[in-house]
Amino acid sequence: MHLRMIFVLTVVAISAASPVWAQKSVADNPTLSPANLKNINIPDIKLQKPTEGSTGSIALQGEQYLVADLKDANAIIATDAGEKETLFNGEIAFQAAIGQKGELTLRLKRFNLVSKGVATKQGSSGVIGLDLSDPEYKVTYDPRKGTISSDFQATLHYSLIDKVKGFIPGQYVQGKGEADVFYSYTESMKGSLHGSLPENLQLSEKETYPLQGEVRLELDNPVLGSMRLITISFRDLFMRLTRPSERLTVQPIFIGHGPDDPAATGGDYPTLIRRAAEMWSRCGTVRCLNILTNDPIYLDDDSYRVLDGSCEAMVDQTSNVFDLLDAVPDDPAAIEIFVVERWDPLMDGCGATFSSGTASAKIVSSDQQLDVPCPAPCGCDAYDRMYRGVDCNNFCPCGTSCAGAGCGDVNYYHLAHELGHVLDMYHPWDTGKPLAKRGSWGSVMEGSGFCLDNPNAQSAKNCRGASNPLLSSSRSVCSGSPDIAD
Repeated sequence: MHLRMIFVLTVVAISAASPVWAQKSVADNPTLSPANLKNINIPDIKLQKPTEGSTGSIALQGEQYLVADLKDANAIIATDAGEKETLFNGEIAFQAAIGQKGELTLRLKRFNLVSKGVATKQGSSGVIGLDLSDPEYKVTYDPRKGTISSDFQATLHYSLIDKVKGFIPGQYVQGKGEADVFYSYTESMKGSLHGSLPENLQLSEKETYPLQGEVRLELDNPVLGSMRLITISFRDLFMRLTRPSERLTVQPIFIGHGPDDPAATGGDYPTLIRRAAEMWSRCGTVRCLNILTNDPIYLDDDSYRVLDGSCEAMVDQTSNVFDLLDAVPDDPAAIEIFVVERWDPLMDGCGATFSSGTASAKIVSSDQQLDVPCPAPCGCDAYDRMYRGVDCNNFCPCGTSCAGAGCGDVNYYHLAHELGHVLDMYHPWDTGKPLAKRGSWGSVMEGSGFCLDNPNAQSAKNCRGASNPLLSSSRSVCSGSPDIAD
């Protein structure tokens, strides 16, 4: 089921009929429905004024970032089928600080780039996503020449990896909750950035600073090895000084004819996305993060209303949920959230995240989150016994004993949990992930199963660890504090 800033979490929708943005806050509007989701204006951050008698430079207080938006940046990828051209979108961000001697210091904090993909020998790569492997990297800036450089490690993922290699199921721990996350295999690349900023850069009320240069990434830890070298050139970019606020866009996909279809799925979505927004808004004193939602897309195919949730079909990846993931073209700018009617048999959590932490991440949820059957269904099959080692005499898809199971409107923080997986955070017990990526015990990232809600608590560790190539800068001012200060 499923950062040190001030924090407001809002959900918005993009109307295909109009590019005009009309204000609507999810957290403040309990009456949102699939039909009335609207866009929201993001207020501008006001830069600090120069102090009296200063030279016009800004005295940096707290974290401030220099951010460059890359739109259709030209790239050449050396693939196993030859050199291919593509375009990348996303952003590069440097944390800016003033040293003790008044010198400007920069650290590479964000390298989130996405492309629609290129052709390879094994077919289309699908969406390509790049982000930093570590939270930050050193940047060298020469004020006399204006040159900047940085060596870093990047994580590479493209959808073709999932098609060829399949997914890696997350760990299940008996009595502690669901196995609701499917990892992707990823590749590692050595990156180098070389570029130029103005000489003797003085950060001031002037809001933009020209940046040009090139990024070169070489594959050093292949899985498929379809892409050996990526070269991205950028010119005429302008960086802006801003406080580090981020946003993630999601794309809901409902099953039905359209918004006028009374049988369409998605009835629970407005409530769940509002709760998810509220949960991640608690990161405010640690990190500023916004969740934006597009208008729903409708998939007119009743074969996806009910998904095969049997353990065998999920582990063998023969369930129709894996067909559903490919039923709508991957959006290179948003995380897809599919909402079905139900799973049969009921799977742990009745929801899952696939390609977690990547630009190709997808969530599959159901309208039973707030309508868990009563009494809670119990029992399991031979595959459950073999794969999970569970006691089928006292097992239900809740991840707890049947005696402790709840029903009805249970899972309000299910989507908040799944979005945590999208943001590359995992269950506390998942030893297959680095410690920094394991969610906190007692927080929303602790799995619960289907008949018990995820804990109503956010942690500072969850907030710090969140990452995804689709995170981009926002100018929202944020508030809120984690419940767990770890």
